[in-house]
Order: sequence, then structure tokens, then C-alpha cells
Amino acid sequence: MVSEYSRGDREAHSESERLSQCLVRHIVDVKPQWHGTREHKAQIGDTAVAAIEARVSRCDPPLEVSQLKLEKGKSIVLVGPNGSGKSTLFDAIMGRAHARFDEGSFGYGRGVHQKETLRIARLDQEEILDSIKEMTARQVLDLAIDHFQAEFPVDWNAMEKYEQNLANDEAHVRIESLMSQVGHLFEIEQFLGRKVCELSGGERTKLSLLMLLSSEPDVLLLDEPTNHLDLESIAKLTGLFDTYKRAGVSVVNVSHVEWFLQLAGEDGTVELQVEKNRRVAMSSQSPYRKFMKREKRRPLMTGAITWQTEGVGKSAGISPFDADFSFAVPNSPLHAVELPAISSGDLTVFSGKNGTGKTKMMEAMADPHFKSIRREKGTQVAYLPQFWPEQIANGTVENFFLWVKEQVNRYSDKTAERFKKELRQVGFGNGTRDLLREPITSFSGGEQRLLWFVAASIFEGTNVLVLDEPSNHMDEATMHSVLKAIQDFPGSVILSTHDLRLMEELEKYSGKSRNGVQNIVFMRDGEDAVLVKSDESPLEYAKATFERGRKKAGRVKVA
Repeated sequence: MVSEYSRGDREAHSESERLSQCLVRHIVDVKPQWHGTREHKAQIGDTAVAAIEARVSRCDPPLEVSQLKLEKGKSIVLVGPNGSGKSTLFDAIMGRAHARFDEGSFGYGRGVHQKETLRIARLDQEEILDSIKEMTARQVLDLAIDHFQAEFPVDWNAMEKYEQNLANDEAHVRIESLMSQVGHLFEIEQFLGRKVCELSGGERTKLSLLMLLSSEPDVLLLDEPTNHLDLESIAKLTGLFDTYKRAGVSVVNVSHVEWFLQLAGEDGTVELQVEKNRRVAMSSQSPYRKFMKREKRRPLMTGAITWQTEGVGKSAGISPFDADFSFAVPNSPLHAVELPAISSGDLTVFSGKNGTGKTKMMEAMADPHFKSIRREKGTQVAYLPQFWPEQIANGTVENFFLWVKEQVNRYSDKTAERFKKELRQVGFGNGTRDLLREPITSFSGGEQRLLWFVAASIFEGTNVLVLDEPSNHMDEATMHSVLKAIQDFPGSVILSTHDLRLMEELEKYSGKSRNGVQNIVFMRDGEDAVLVKSDESPLEYAKATFERGRKKAGRVKVA
């Protein structure tokens, strides 16, 4: 019996150690300090982190920072192309992974919380959870509370430390309250009993954010925090930024979601530029929205996507899908659902929270072997998933094209060379590379999705597009290329999106042969999902959802 307890103690200790190591990598405490000239120190005022005429040599070419100020109570965004040095700059701010400000002036101010040090917390997308995949979400949060509270030791037997004990005990209560509030806001209770490895992408993001936000940070560095989050969760996150800013926290976001950058970058923009042998960080106090209006960007694609209309049937009013009875979709909350009518040529938006089955429904509609949804004769579907299969994601552009062909129309005579010609005609890229041989990973997420649209457009016979987050990772110009492709498509379009820009533009003009946009809302009723055709437009529904999420976040109390 003793050995059983000992083994249990060792396992608990091991779990605690893994969690602590995980948190220490992503949450650092830095003593107030300044390295540099007095003149530079006078320029930065009471900032959390500052660097002037500094340099980070870990990357090649080195990153030159003329002036960087992370001000208390301000929210800014960090933007730049892939490989420009965003992760390097975050590492230098934290002083980790061999990245340092190794020239010029730089320093750290005092924190706004009880500790004398400045606490910097960082979200590395989902990496924060990599080493604790076998723990349940409840175990992770319980151990995280223990970790944070251990920083404020309480020993009531030491009466000479009474005042300090009292303050530390208040810190314990504050940490538990903060974690409870933010956890309830993100509805963590829905997945507390599941292991980290069993969580969805959105649930993992929420769990990571909860740990960082509960650590009482002075500086938040967030790399793609909207990954996999639904619209309401993103709204809650942006609402929390306002709450934490009022408490004096400095917030920095990296994201490829343009409209999120506009919300998160109200207090300034830092842009990383790579030119020949120089890599430079340029700071601006302009909100991201105004900053981008001043900056001219070369469009990724100069021509419009043209769809092949041969073989597309004229079956106006006839639904491309027939499911006149309730059915279930495996491994989803869609246990006994009825699919509302979708007429040929309609533009339909699937709305609803994460976990309501939108993606699973689209996968089922795109799968010709899923027998519960019958296809009208002649229906050909092109399906854009959120993620590519692993072997495709790690392959070349030519492999990517052949995969799209297999999914859309395997019998087509269109070749990879024809795809290459189409890319040249629409002006994709600079024309100097053999795009077919390029690894797909050499393109940004938005560029990859644009490649999918160009590939899908050259196959004859497609009369239904099923699009899961079609504008993910796209800037304004790239999003408008996809918008026009959707508007010009001659058949039915079914899509799911949390991009408010895309919804707004589609409601202004849904296409030549369409009469507006219909909204099918996915809702949870306990363990089951319910589908309802809503009288509220997707944009109206999204805006109401967003406002509701921000209001809920505004009720969180941060000391």
C-alpha cells in the first residue's frame, strides 16, 4: 500500500514538474533594469519594455530596432511577412532561445502587480501544451493555480511576517478568482474532464490563454491567439484586452486575421521589413487601420479567377443535396439533425460556435460516399478544408494541385502545367520561380488558400463550393480576390467564416444570379446540435454575437 502511495506521489510530482517547466518557458519574470544611455532612457518614460537603436543578431541579417516601446495599458500589433523576424523579436523581449538585444539601449520597467519584477507571458500558438498532452484540462488548471500561488508563500506560524502573509493570502484569492472568471468566460467547464490531446484546436487555445491570463502578466505577447477560435471567443478575447489594459498591462498581438488586427492594434503598429541585407523593425503610434491605409501593398494576384462553366447544369431552385430525414454525422454533435433546404445557386453561411458541428457537416456534404446526404444528379463539389492533409501540407505545389484535382474532378484532363499557366495569367507571384516545384510551406496560409481557389477554378463541372473559413490568414487585398471568386462562381456556395469583412461584402453583393445570403445557425442543445434557418442575416448574427462576447469580457475583474 505504501508503494502505491509512493508511485502516486511520484506521478503527481512528475506532472507538476512538467507543468511548471511548461509555464517557465512561456512566462518569465525580469528585474527592472536599463542598459544604455541616459538620453535614450529619458525618451522612453514609464514603459514596460523599451529598445532604442538596438539590434538582435540571432537572425541573418540581424534585426535592427530603431525604437520599440511597449507601454503600460496599450495594445499594439506586430506585422510583417513570414520569416521577417517576429518570433525573434518576441524571443529577444523575453531574453530566451539565445535572442538578446545585444547592441544599443534597452530595458525593462516595473510591473503593475504585486511582484517587483516585470512578468512577460507569451502564447506560442499551441506549443505551450505540447509536453502535457496526457493531463486532463482540470489537472492542468489545478497545477497552474498551485504554481502561481507558490510564488506568494504563506506561513502563519511566522508571526513576524504577518503583513506579508496577509498580502500573499490575498494574492492566492485573487489568482483563484481571476482563473475562475476567465475560465467561465471561455466556458472551460465544457471540457475540463478531457485530456489535452483530446481537445479541439479552439479548446487548446482557450486553455493556453487561460493559464497565461491567470498568471497576472504585465506584458502579453500573443502569437496567433485567434487560431481555431469562434467569433464569440474572439470577441471575448478583444474585450479582455480592454480589461487588462485598464489594469496597466501591455498587449502585443501577431495575427494574420486582418479585422482582428484592427481591433487589437488601436494603440500602435510595429512593422518588420526585410530589404536586401537589412531587417528592420519600424514603429508607429498610428492604429493599425490608419497605418495600413497609408502603406501601399503590392497585390498578391493581379487578375481575377475565372470558373470553368462547361458541364455546370442549369437546375435553378433544385437543391444539390437531399436529406429529407434526420441523420447523424459520426464523431460530432450532429446526432439527429435535419438539413434545411439549400437551393441551387444559393449562397449559404453556416453560423455558430466552435463544437457545434459546422466543419463535420461540410465534410459530410463534400464526401460522395456519405450516404445520409444524397446528391442531385450531376452535383460536383469542390471542398476547401481549414487544414490540408499532412502529406499535402509538406509537399510541393504540384502535389497540392494533384490533390485538389483528385478531390474535385479526378477525370479532368487539366494538368499541372495548365495550372501553372493559369497562375501566370492571374499574375500570382512574381513569375520568376517555377511555382510547381516550390514547397507549399514557402507560401503563407492566405497564399495557400488562394492557390486552392485558382486550382479548383480550372476544373469543369463544379457546381457547388463548400468553403471552411475561406479567408483565413488573408490581408485585405487577398481577401478581395477570394470575395470576387465567390461572387462570380455560377453555382451554390456553402461557407463558414468568422471574417466580418467577408460577410459584409457578401451581403452587399452575393453574386449576379443570387438573391442575398441565407443563414443556417448551428446551436448546442446539451450534447446534441440543432440546425435552424435564421431570419437574421449572417452579418447581423455575427455582430450581435461579437457584441455579446465583448460585454461578457468587460465584467471580468483584474486587480
